[in-house]
Amino acid sequence: MSAALDGPAPRGRRAAVLGFWQGTVGLATGLSVIAGVLISVTQLVEWVDDSKRANLTGRLQSLQHVAHLLERDERIRLRARAFLKERLPEILPRLDELILRAGSGEDLYLSQDMEDYAAVHFHYEQLGALVKLEYIEFPLVYEVIPFPDDYLAAVEPLRQALADHWKGPGRPLPDLGANIVYLKRCYAFSRAHPDQMARCPPP
Repeated sequence: MSAALDGPAPRGRRAAVLGFWQGTVGLATGLSVIAGVLISVTQLVEWVDDSKRANLTGRLQSLQHVAHLLERDERIRLRARAFLKERLPEILPRLDELILRAGSGEDLYLSQDMEDYAAVHFHYEQLGALVKLEYIEFPLVYEVIPFPDDYLAAVEPLRQALADHWKGPGRPLPDLGANIVYLKRCYAFSRAHPDQMARCPPP
């Protein structure tokens, strides 16, 4: 055999072989990086799409809740109007007598004559609690629910009498309607700052 086959490969040939393998490894590494980037970008696009779909789904669900809230509030406002016209003029002049006859403010509150009042009170008391506990954002409530200022002013003597005798004559429940009061403060604060986003006053 010739020395070319038996002996060590010439230095130039070894360099060429080494260069070939280095280039191959470099190419493979570059392809791996590119493939990794493509996979990451693809996953990011999928994540963004999923997030957009989830956000849209959440907003649609929120819209359904808002629609139900508006429908309920409309029914409640009709009941409030009916109570003011039909029942309150009869109840106020006999308020102390009716509480004594019922046994307590709570008993009168739960009576058939007070069904509309109780429904309205519960609606706005619950709404105030949801806002206070941040289950619902106040800016949304402020934009879609008109606060019943006139109604609450008209029924305030009734609410106060019920609170004063809630557990029986002379046995009060001082915080009756506290969440409604909180909600009223939120509306008042937002109306006083029309150039800002609606919000409740700081504690």
